[in-house]
Amino acid sequence: MSEYWQRVSARRISRRQALRAGAAGLGAGALALAGCGGGGGGQETTPIAEGTPQPGGTLVYGLNSDPGHLDEQEGVTNYWCSSQFNGFLHFINTGTQEMILNMADKFEQPDHQTYTWTLMPGIKFHNVDPVNGRVVTAEDVVYSMTRRRDDPVSQNDKQFLRDFTAGFEAVDAQTFKLTTNQPYRPAIDELGNGSYPIVPHEAVEKFGDLKDHPVGCGPFILTEFIRAQSVRSHKNPDYFIAGRPYLDNIEWEIITDQSSLLTAFETGKHDYTTANMDKVKIERLQTLPHVVCLEVPTFWRHTLLLRVDQAPFTDRRTWEAIDLTVDRPDLIEKMAFGEGQYTGPVPSSLTQYTLPQDELRDFYKVDVEKAKQLLSAAGFPDGLTFDGYVENVTDMLKFATVVKEQLAKVNINMNIIPKELGTYLAQNLYGRNFQGTMYYNLPYVEPDRPLTAYYSKGQAGFSFSGYSNPEIDAWIEKERVEFDTEKRLQIILDAQRAMLKEHGPQINTYIPTAWAVFKDWVHGVEAARNVGAWGYLQIHDWVTPKP
Repeated sequence: MSEYWQRVSARRISRRQALRAGAAGLGAGALALAGCGGGGGGQETTPIAEGTPQPGGTLVYGLNSDPGHLDEQEGVTNYWCSSQFNGFLHFINTGTQEMILNMADKFEQPDHQTYTWTLMPGIKFHNVDPVNGRVVTAEDVVYSMTRRRDDPVSQNDKQFLRDFTAGFEAVDAQTFKLTTNQPYRPAIDELGNGSYPIVPHEAVEKFGDLKDHPVGCGPFILTEFIRAQSVRSHKNPDYFIAGRPYLDNIEWEIITDQSSLLTAFETGKHDYTTANMDKVKIERLQTLPHVVCLEVPTFWRHTLLLRVDQAPFTDRRTWEAIDLTVDRPDLIEKMAFGEGQYTGPVPSSLTQYTLPQDELRDFYKVDVEKAKQLLSAAGFPDGLTFDGYVENVTDMLKFATVVKEQLAKVNINMNIIPKELGTYLAQNLYGRNFQGTMYYNLPYVEPDRPLTAYYSKGQAGFSFSGYSNPEIDAWIEKERVEFDTEKRLQIILDAQRAMLKEHGPQINTYIPTAWAVFKDWVHGVEAARNVGAWGYLQIHDWVTPKP
């Protein structure tokens, strides 16, 4: 019997056991995973206050990116706001890979293809129209899974529910059962990510979607949503975790200009900021009163993706030329003042699954002359030109600019085309309307998802890049059915080595150090490391009066 199987089948996981695994003390710092790059060190200017959490108060976040809307099933960038309105079966602790139960009171896995969650009794949807506080049942879980799988607008990955799920059902009012059509090791991790909220059918039927009406059973209820400006919420008095949340209100102020966002934090308008950070900014912030700078891991990484099934990248030698020209140390120095790590197909923050830094450094050597030779052999002796789409935010534009300068050394001209996030995702990335694109590779909590950037069926049921390689597919399919932890780890490491040698379609670059930056009257942040999607719920945050 595998180590995984012994761990899962030897016991059933109760809510109390799961909460002990990682829930205590989580809070606002997890939001840094979505926005704060760069920096180094980890020094805190002011000790995080100890003491008993006090109920009440308002917490104001400064967001560096517009969430666009609040329907968590239809978006991929709005979790830090929309999660507050929703409940989930469970989450995954990214550091330990342990399950943290949320709405479920019990989880059982009797075999490799059967998963059962028993809901806590008496969970209620928000006491707002059209559900008016009705009790959540397992049928709501069935509805939510069905909507996530079948909604044509959703930008979330549907591959698990469509290709690997044999079926799901409400066994009774409290019990939800899902079966897979084959052993599938990533199933628990997949269902633990933030795109699986439990939502009521009445709200979707009345409003058409939940973009402006995020009705759920989460710790906060929407008060006001002004697109591209602010999101305001108030405490759900009927939340199913007793005594939580502590806060009366959470507000998110959206300011995409990084300088203005940071100024709002420094002048006390925001209690927490997601302004892009680097070493210089952190060193200055550490000199200011009432500012805490807490180093946290990040799973967001800067990536260049090529569309390899159309010109000019149909010849694999063009991929290798670009991979040999991208200068990772230069990027780390210019983007993060030298504070960052190389990253391969699996982000380096997933430490148990990533390739060693020394191995990545040895592989990612810059070789301009060889790159020119490869381009010439591929039919581009004078270089080539392509369009590079990028989200219109300061950090990604800077990243694109540095990459453009590097590629110019081998006569590759990348036309940088900025797009607002919603348009970029719908029309370019998911619409596959690009020759090249630079983006933050999403912060998945386990290795299967990032590996599928190389899979012929991709991360969303199709390949963004058009890449298809039966050998690489076989590696991914092999790790998916291996339940022995050590054997699966070796498969994942070997798979990444095979992917590196492809030199594309995904050009992996670097991953920065990240920071949670907040005022010292905000508490509950200190255990924000490695908490996965659970950290998006600010139910552990509390505030003391400002000085």
